[in-house]
Amino acid sequence: MVRLCFIIFIMLCCAKVSAQRSLVVINAETKLPMRDVLVRVDNGEEKRTAWDGRIAVPDSFSRADFCHPRLQRRYVLGSELKNDTVYLLPQMNVIDEVVVIGRDRSKEHISDILRPTTPKEVPLPQVIPSGPNVLAMLGWVFDHTIGPKLEARHKRKKALKKIRAQEAEYERMWESIESPQQK
Repeated sequence: MVRLCFIIFIMLCCAKVSAQRSLVVINAETKLPMRDVLVRVDNGEEKRTAWDGRIAVPDSFSRADFCHPRLQRRYVLGSELKNDTVYLLPQMNVIDEVVVIGRDRSKEHISDILRPTTPKEVPLPQVIPSGPNVLAMLGWVFDHTIGPKLEARHKRKKALKKIRAQEAEYERMWESIESPQQK
């Protein structure tokens, strides 16, 4: 019994016990997990995210650097990270350099104050709903099932109307032929 306790004690002393935190790295635009994101923690350790965007980092880090060629680089402080998800912005939405060209507006300042402001109309964003388009599916079903039947019925009605008009004209002609003979 003493020997078993001694072995367990030695194993616990020799084992490196470190708490780790699991994070998920997600593309902020597509909301999909990103693979192969290089994560550098402040102790010099570098790891890459797995196929599902998951990575294990030490629980007590002060700063982590997330880097990917298609995503904007992001530094995250350990105290700033409240949940297990880190969102990264795509690189195409990032402006590398901004050049500001100014002019002396001290003379224009007074005229700007006196000029009434007109609100500009902001264009509404075009939102494409996600998921299936139910109205389009119903329209397609109508066009392929009920639509041809309605169109055929309409053609039949039109033809019958034409035939009845022709029959009425023949009837009038027949009556005009018979009426002189009766007199």
